[in-house]
Amino acid sequence: MKKDIIVFLIMFFVLFIVILFLPDSIPIHFNWRGEADIVVHKYFLLAGVIIPYSVYWQFFREKRD
Repeated sequence: MKKDIIVFLIMFFVLFIVILFLPDSIPIHFNWRGEADIVVHKYFLLAGVIIPYSVYWQFFREKRD
């Protein structure tokens, strides 16, 4: 359990460091003309840490009996 929390915190910390170098507004969706139609604040991307953590949870963590 401790290892799982540490992995999550490391992923969160690395993403936070990357976000510090991004502009304040990030386009996350583009229409068919290539124009950004959904723009979010850069800290919204922290919610995305759930995706790589769920991959870790499913495939790489040690299974317990």
